[in-house]
Amino acid sequence: MPFDPLRPKCPEKVGLYDPKHEKDACGVGFIVHIDGTQSHDLLFDAEQLSNRMEHRGACSADNDSGDGAGVLVAIPHEFFANKVSQLGETLPAFGQYATGILFLGSGNLDSSKKEFEDLAESLNLKVLCWRRIPKKNDCLGEIARNTEPIMEQVFVVPKDPSNFEGEEEGMFGIQVFILRKTASHKLNREERDWKGHNDKRFYVASLSPSTIVYKGQFNPCQLFKYFEDLVNPEFKTHICIVHTRFSTNTFPSWERAHPNRMLAHNGEINTLRGNINLMKAREGVMANMKFGKKLSELYPVVESEMSDSGSLDNVLEFLVMAGNRSLPEAIMTLVPEAWQNDPLMDNNKKNFYRFGSCCFEPWDGPALLTFSDGRYVGAILDRNGLRPSRFYVTKSNIMVMASEVGVYDAEPSDIVQKGRLMPGRMLLVDTKEKKIIQDEVMKQEIALSRPHDQWWSKHVNLGDLRKANIAQFSTDRRPIIKPLEGSEEDSIVARIWQGDRRMPMFGYNLETIQMLMIPMFQTKKEALGSMGNDAPLACLSKLQPLIYEYFKQLFAQVTNPPIDPFRERIVMSLECPIGPEGNVLEPDEKTCKRLWLKNPILSLGDLEVIKNTTVLGWKTKVIDITYDVNGALDLESAIEEVCKQAENAAKDHQFLILSDRNLSENRIPISAGLASGAVHHHLINTRLRSKCAIILETGEIREVHQICVVVGFGVDAICPYMVFEIAQMLREENVISADITDEVAYANYAAAVDRGISKVMAKMGISTMQSYKAAQIFEAVGLADDVINRCFKGTASRIGGVNFRILAQESLIRHKLAFGHNECDARILRDPGFLHYRSGGEKHINDPNSVALLQEATKHENQAAYQKYVDAAVESIRDCTIRGQFELNFPDPDKAIPVDDVEPASEIVKRFATGAMSFGSISYEAHSTLAVAMNKMGGKSNTGEGGENSDRYLNQDPEYNMRSAIKQVASGRFGVTASYLSHADELQIKMAQGAKPGEGGELPGFKVTIDIAKTRHSVPGVGLISPPPHHDIYSIEDLAQLIYDLKCANPSARISVKLVSEVGVGVVASGVAKGKSEHILISGHDGGTGASSWTGIKGAGLPWELGLSETHQVLTLNNLRSRVVLQADGQMRTGFDVMVAAILGADEVGFSTAPLIAMGCTMMRKCHLNTCPVGIATQDPELRKKFEGKPEHVVNFFFMMAEEVRTYLSKMGIRKFQDLIGRTDLLRQRPSDCEKASLLNFNAILMDASKIRPDASIVGGSVEQDFELEKRLDSEIIPLCQDAIDGKEGVILVEREINNNQRSFGATLSHEIAKRYTNDGLPNGTGVDIKLKGSAGQSFCVFLIKGVNVTLEGDANDYVAKGLSGGEVVIFPPKNSHEAFKSEENIIVGNVCLYGATSGRAFIRGVGAERFCVRNSGALAVIEGVGDHGCEYMTGGRVIILGRTGRNFAAGMSGGIAYVFPREYQRALLEQKAASEQMSNNSIEEPPKEMNGRITPEIRVTNDKESPVADIEDSVKDKEMQAKKQEVILDKTRGFVKYKRETKMYREAEDRLKDWNEIYDFKHVRRGLKKQAARCMDCGVPFCHSTSHGCPLGNIIPKFNDLVFQDNWKEALNQLLQTNNFPEFTGRVCPAPCEGACVLGINEPAVTIKNIECSIIDNAFEQGWIKPNPPAKRSGKTVAVIGSGPAGLAAADQLNKAGHLVTVYERNNRIGGLLQYGIPTMKLSKEVVQRHGKDVVVIGGGDTGCDCIGTSLRQGANSITSFEILPTPPDMRAKDNPWPQYPKLFKVDYGHEEVSVKWGKGDPRRYNTESLEFLKDKDGNLEGIRAVQVEWTKDNAGRWVKSQVEGSETIYKCQLALLAMGFLGPEDYVIESFGLEQDARSNIVTKPGRFSTPKDGVFAAGDCRRGQSLVVWAITEGRQAAREIDEYLVGDSLLPGLGGVIHPRVTQKGC
Repeated sequence: MPFDPLRPKCPEKVGLYDPKHEKDACGVGFIVHIDGTQSHDLLFDAEQLSNRMEHRGACSADNDSGDGAGVLVAIPHEFFANKVSQLGETLPAFGQYATGILFLGSGNLDSSKKEFEDLAESLNLKVLCWRRIPKKNDCLGEIARNTEPIMEQVFVVPKDPSNFEGEEEGMFGIQVFILRKTASHKLNREERDWKGHNDKRFYVASLSPSTIVYKGQFNPCQLFKYFEDLVNPEFKTHICIVHTRFSTNTFPSWERAHPNRMLAHNGEINTLRGNINLMKAREGVMANMKFGKKLSELYPVVESEMSDSGSLDNVLEFLVMAGNRSLPEAIMTLVPEAWQNDPLMDNNKKNFYRFGSCCFEPWDGPALLTFSDGRYVGAILDRNGLRPSRFYVTKSNIMVMASEVGVYDAEPSDIVQKGRLMPGRMLLVDTKEKKIIQDEVMKQEIALSRPHDQWWSKHVNLGDLRKANIAQFSTDRRPIIKPLEGSEEDSIVARIWQGDRRMPMFGYNLETIQMLMIPMFQTKKEALGSMGNDAPLACLSKLQPLIYEYFKQLFAQVTNPPIDPFRERIVMSLECPIGPEGNVLEPDEKTCKRLWLKNPILSLGDLEVIKNTTVLGWKTKVIDITYDVNGALDLESAIEEVCKQAENAAKDHQFLILSDRNLSENRIPISAGLASGAVHHHLINTRLRSKCAIILETGEIREVHQICVVVGFGVDAICPYMVFEIAQMLREENVISADITDEVAYANYAAAVDRGISKVMAKMGISTMQSYKAAQIFEAVGLADDVINRCFKGTASRIGGVNFRILAQESLIRHKLAFGHNECDARILRDPGFLHYRSGGEKHINDPNSVALLQEATKHENQAAYQKYVDAAVESIRDCTIRGQFELNFPDPDKAIPVDDVEPASEIVKRFATGAMSFGSISYEAHSTLAVAMNKMGGKSNTGEGGENSDRYLNQDPEYNMRSAIKQVASGRFGVTASYLSHADELQIKMAQGAKPGEGGELPGFKVTIDIAKTRHSVPGVGLISPPPHHDIYSIEDLAQLIYDLKCANPSARISVKLVSEVGVGVVASGVAKGKSEHILISGHDGGTGASSWTGIKGAGLPWELGLSETHQVLTLNNLRSRVVLQADGQMRTGFDVMVAAILGADEVGFSTAPLIAMGCTMMRKCHLNTCPVGIATQDPELRKKFEGKPEHVVNFFFMMAEEVRTYLSKMGIRKFQDLIGRTDLLRQRPSDCEKASLLNFNAILMDASKIRPDASIVGGSVEQDFELEKRLDSEIIPLCQDAIDGKEGVILVEREINNNQRSFGATLSHEIAKRYTNDGLPNGTGVDIKLKGSAGQSFCVFLIKGVNVTLEGDANDYVAKGLSGGEVVIFPPKNSHEAFKSEENIIVGNVCLYGATSGRAFIRGVGAERFCVRNSGALAVIEGVGDHGCEYMTGGRVIILGRTGRNFAAGMSGGIAYVFPREYQRALLEQKAASEQMSNNSIEEPPKEMNGRITPEIRVTNDKESPVADIEDSVKDKEMQAKKQEVILDKTRGFVKYKRETKMYREAEDRLKDWNEIYDFKHVRRGLKKQAARCMDCGVPFCHSTSHGCPLGNIIPKFNDLVFQDNWKEALNQLLQTNNFPEFTGRVCPAPCEGACVLGINEPAVTIKNIECSIIDNAFEQGWIKPNPPAKRSGKTVAVIGSGPAGLAAADQLNKAGHLVTVYERNNRIGGLLQYGIPTMKLSKEVVQRHGKDVVVIGGGDTGCDCIGTSLRQGANSITSFEILPTPPDMRAKDNPWPQYPKLFKVDYGHEEVSVKWGKGDPRRYNTESLEFLKDKDGNLEGIRAVQVEWTKDNAGRWVKSQVEGSETIYKCQLALLAMGFLGPEDYVIESFGLEQDARSNIVTKPGRFSTPKDGVFAAGDCRRGQSLVVWAITEGRQAAREIDEYLVGDSLLPGLGGVIHPRVTQKGC
């Protein structure tokens, strides 16, 4: 439905837009007469306050309709009494009536009023009268005016006042509340929604005996113009709360304006979904004697279509009116401060919070809440202080609180206090008692109002349960074993990977155990990965992903900030009460009778204790979530049955344990995620959820993301029993240390999980597990509505997808892998390569073939290779991505135009940009190469967050310009100076990173070189933390401020904001556009990263296709699309990707990984280890030397891609790229053979935005954002300072007044200076002195440069001296301040001052608020006190604090010095000690406190560089242990650098040529084998086992190399035999394409793979491990294999394993084929046939030629000569032989060396030699060969042409000629006897991509099918043919496919 501008609310859901994702942020404040005196002056002051916060609000697309503004005031009784008397009625005394304003529509005005009156009558109330609110709407914007409601004020009185006489005080108010609530439920029905233009609406803005709300869709200046009441001098009040709204949309929303009925909110509730669900669940246990049965009429407590603020207001109102709590107590309960980790908090208060947490989970998120009930007015700040709040108190007893100072005019002499609201603290005024109540006093009073300490003592913890437990139980593991005949009893394979059938059922794989679980057991941390996630979405995967993989974690960006869970752990907590909840409306000790958990992970023992507990009469019910395998496909019914059991159990059991322990051959488990989610929602709907805890006993869950999913959907605790059993098994097999006992394994794993959960919560800005639980902070990608509605209700799933049937099928496949009777060849646990590429496993966008072809194409400008690359890349993209499910919808061919008519490539490439890769994450060489390339072609490169040295952007050679056009401003602010900003074309604000959205970053100390430290203004060798963006961009209005800052700092630069795709990103982008960003980047989830946990890489963010399309649609819907340029990035690879991005709305496209690959990146995924072997992602000077990338390679890539785009455009008949943007009619869903893909619905993505709102322009950037820079004070001052800037005058003095509307003062002045003088600032002898008076606006003196000195007499708001770049700032209180005013006790500057300062000085007389000097890297600052988180992340500079420091001082500080007072030092130490003790009881280990142990007796906090911490999150560790550990790591991690390849493989030539023994020197090779194995880099994309260039078998080479390095030969054997039947053959005779493709071989000798392979199998034979192992069962099927070569033998071996009876037919008397008859004995030992005394000529080269030479030598030849027709191979790879193709290099093999040694005549080979004629003697015997020299040249077509060299004929004497010229094809008689077809090369024809011939039951494999090939290809063919034959015979096969990965046949079509 098209957008209707007259609709009085947000549009309906359309395309990807969903109104439930709307968000807002605000400016808020209040003014109160503390003594309760009413006056109209208060409103006059409130009007000024509102107007002066106008910049904190926003306007709609018409630039005149505000986002909303309003006031909440105490009822002006006399004024209303007068107005009512004019209506002919008499108003009762104050308190005996209620009033409020209703928003009504013309279509239901009379009926709504009548219904309201009738409802009042039914509640013993009556409507006294109605009053139409007087207004002047000529001030409204067009949008607001079109949707203006009718505002009726209602007066409600008791129907019979005597009914309330003698009742408890407040009963009238309660009855009014019931009226308001029931009216909202009953009269605000959906059928009253907007229908056409028949305006029907009903909304109660407020209804109260004490307060009234005036609000609407205004900007602040319109509010008081619109409501005539508010400007009437008779309107008097003593309380006024003011609110200004900044919405993310431009839609009319009168109702969503603030204040609400009790509160006004600046912030966002991140846990809203869970809060609402759990509030609904509590309706089943709530009761109130006053309300009786009427209580249920008030449900649901949270009304429909409420915003987060409205929902909280509903609950607050309900708790005050029905919950026996005062307003302050209710606020304290819902928004508690961070009490869990505060060791200094008073215990009484802590007990209150403990009690409160047993009642409610926190409504968590950044919030400044102001509230009032007419008596109290106050404000509370969220636990982390992520909103600004300042207040004044005057002599006249007025308090003014607002988001800023400068909003209220008062003489300095009248102000007695200037303060700020501190994190978690409450500011409260009691107008009845006429006083300000201090936070501590008020909370202590509330804490002591009930016996909370006694009540809390009734809680139960696990220790209590253990003490009470008398049951006996065992925690030994209970594997389900499948007997394996012939297996070694002590084999880890038999007993773990294969023996325990639960592991394949639950989807465990080797990566899970080795890369994820083992690090958790060993290090208490998750493992790190790099380079992003390029694997398929779960809804496209063909390898049966678990349900958790369909969910993507949501994260905070723009509207609320993520937080740092480690540096700011004081606000984090995983503690939770679980179990039966009490009645929260009538507080008593029962409320605390719950089980208190420190974290959600239960040990095996603790779960058994819970199962058997009877404490407090508790009972536990174990519910089996497995079901009969015969009904496996009826998954939904099984879930329904579990829900019914849970419903029945919840009525009389307090703990429900959902268990999959009963898994067996006959029972299949429901996924724990599905079962728990369904039970949780079912119990909510039945109002039973609050009566019990849901606990999972599951073997399926092991990863952090999986745990987060189940907790996020309502699970209270998890016992992942398989994790602990696997730990036991790993310990028994010595894979992990014996020191890791069961207890240690649990503790370490729980600590790692806690750490991981904390990161996931923090990225959404959530601080407590209790709030995160059930909050459903996820989006599902690819799940059908039936699954969502049943198990994950309320979760976004926008493209439909997989249903219960397919989930059941995939579960059944895993069950088949675990219990299938015909399983026969699984030597190792399935290893599909979900994290790293694995041949034959999961698809990846960056597969070896694509990487190789891209490098070949770009390095050599090879168009043919580029086309092959496109074909390969598109295939991968189809396997992995949403865009791969699309195809271009070309119009009729007659509409096509010539390519020459299309916009040239040189213009298209200007729309391309490289991604934000920092100098630090990549090398200087790589970083500068990208910049040069992009500048050459007119695109843009990006600095990333690491800054850029000035020598990169000053005085550059135009032909080799290393300047990055885009300069990023990220949370670390590394190198962000005035000069840096001034020399940019675009300034990009990084809100999130695609690969790890919501997280900060780290640069380990070993990457912080001298150059990087200089660029980043830090200390070499000391690690750096890039915090999450929660400092100056912690809300949308703050982001708008930063946008403004940057525009002021460089008015000519385009301001960009980088967002990451997630549901609702379009709504966020609309807010960003309203914040005046000119460019928005939407990044996909799959982007690269230097380092992140795998949880972040795999689990967070959404595909860019969803985010881009949503953003384009929502911006268009808001008529904002024309204001911004849109860009998309995320694994962009081809012109097809560019086309899709443009069609979905992108004006520009970003690329990161692809340009790196073009420069040589091989996707090692080892960026975080500093070991990049091609010199890109490393700072190691030795490795940087290996960088071979050129700007031309990158330019070639982009131009090739642009030409590809031009080809598509020409077919579409489109001349300009701009005309493609938004043309979704040119894209359609392609048909798919995979059912999972075919179920996806992309209609919402492909919605044409122009049809949603036809009147909106979609030409990005066609409408300029108006920053109104001309109104700035800088514009007035710069001309006055111009002579100083020009050097014409010395020091210039300027004096001015300043107010809070003057923001970013000094930025443009600094810009003008930086453009001329860079960071050096004004020359000595010149300068600008500016003296100001007043209250400065935000970002005062931001980026102030050297030579500018600013003195302010007054105060300032947030961000003073942010990014200080050499300037000097002095701030002091007014000289005429009140006599009692003490600067050291009063706030003078706001939050986040000197953030990212790099140099300069600041002297501040007064106290600063939170986050002072965060990331200071060089400035000197003096201040009289700071709030929490001072000097956080500081890397340099000096800070002197002359007073108090807040909590968490110097967290993450790694440089500089902070001087503090002794008492503050002692307090800090006490806090640290207590926190350490507190954390020792928690499973989260102590994160770094880099200041620990470094505070000197001089009371200074310093951080030296003597002990750089490589991993910033590491605690201080024992140095000896660390060194020892490092030594081990270096051996393997840097082995490829440290060790050289072993080149001596053969015995000495003099010895070996004398015998027929094998030529290999096995003894010597074995000695150095571990060192050689250490050279293997375990590549993330291992080319060595890719079928395109490496080993066709897919040998798992990195794995068996690593196992050899670990001396685990048996497991190495299993890895080897999983893919290769005959490694004893391949290790000897294969020419090793694996080594040719080895990444190390790019610039070093490759890893010696063959030697290791040979040694593994030889050692196995020596140890007796190779034994016959006939199958236990026979199928009864018979197979005949004709030919016993490697293909035939491999097929026979595999088919025998499958249980078939196999007969091999061989015409010769020995098996082996060419293995027996084509390879000399000294390579593969056989008996010798002697021949003597011949002159031998070998015609042909390669391995065969060498074998002929060696054999002839041993046969006693007189001479040996070898002809090779081609030229002498080069010593280095030729241009047409790029890596990873097999290297065609000159090499001397064993035969050549032996000839040289024997005769001393050098190499026997004659290159460029062609044989012309065999010469015979008179008897017809061969006596010579006539040969000629040839030369090779290229013709005009580029083809090689051979020609003979005149006069070069030579006759070579010989009696024996050996033709080493290859295979001539299969013999005809077999083919003819079967009637088989042959191709032109005589090969047997099979069905495409198959081994079956057209002849039923006949299959072909090996050389007879593919022609002459390597032995590894022959074995591969035999193995895969066997799998196909097995499937033919029995209908399915569990024989492995390529790479040894088993792919059971899926019953759904095509997958």
